[in-house]
Amino acid sequence: MGPDCCCLILAAGKGTRLLPLTRFVPKPLFPLLDIPALEHLVKKIKNSGICQIAINCHHLTREIEKWQKNCQVAHSTTLLYEDVLLDTGGAIKNFFETFGFSHPLLVYNSDIVSNVSISKFYEIFLRRGCDALLCLHDMDRFNKVKLNGPKIQSLSASGKDCLAYTGISIFRPGCFMNAPDGPFPLVPYVEMLIKNGLSIEGCLAEEVVEGGSDNDWSWYDIGTPAEYLKANFHLLERIGKKSLINSAEVDGEVEIESNAIIGTGARIRGRGIIENVVIWPGTEMTIDGTLKNAIITPFARISCTENR
Repeated sequence: MGPDCCCLILAAGKGTRLLPLTRFVPKPLFPLLDIPALEHLVKKIKNSGICQIAINCHHLTREIEKWQKNCQVAHSTTLLYEDVLLDTGGAIKNFFETFGFSHPLLVYNSDIVSNVSISKFYEIFLRRGCDALLCLHDMDRFNKVKLNGPKIQSLSASGKDCLAYTGISIFRPGCFMNAPDGPFPLVPYVEMLIKNGLSIEGCLAEEVVEGGSDNDWSWYDIGTPAEYLKANFHLLERIGKKSLINSAEVDGEVEIESNAIIGTGARIRGRGIIENVVIWPGTEMTIDGTLKNAIITPFARISCTENR
């Protein structure tokens, strides 16, 4: 993909659906397979050939700064601080004003875990020559995007033929050259662009899956405890493992069953069974009995009744 495209990772949200954990760690730094989600995403974007990557931030910015300083793959990224949350539209406009209106911009929500091929997505964008391309999929509870052929007619429709926005898109600079200053949401702004005659198109996620059409599309929004657990367990399955224990101490009569991820430096004592659980790095705990369907951290514990 190279230098003709830049990327903005949206990471400024407060993560209220994951309280109380997001009082201590911003959602983009929640571990996936014991590695911060943001680190997975930056690696993915860099592997696609994109060199200029910015990350907007607002909530717990010092934690993101520490991560950036200590993560080699993140050293070349730029943090865009938002004293006031700019919302998605305002964040995109802020990127263009900061770096110039010169290259297309890939916009990627930091809480999305998917097997989208960024290179394939960008190739389709170039081939179509549209002003913006949104990656779409069928996700019933979010289906609001109505298409007419490849063109998007509405982002706030309803009906059985609608699709959902994945949180992954590409915009040409001209889309935001006359955008308002300050905070504004993306959806009504894009609908205004459509009314003004710009070519805003949709691309089916199945067309841009990593590894070819034989692979199934996968997508998780880690903004809820249940989806966060599902994303971890899906990634665990992808690497062919039933559990993952990274430099952790597990002693006593503790049995590790399937879908157990125990982070670096964690210490687990006692007796019992661990299953369908993500234990964060540095957690120290004693168990007595069965521990299932939970996120365990040094700060708090969240139980999730929704099974995998």
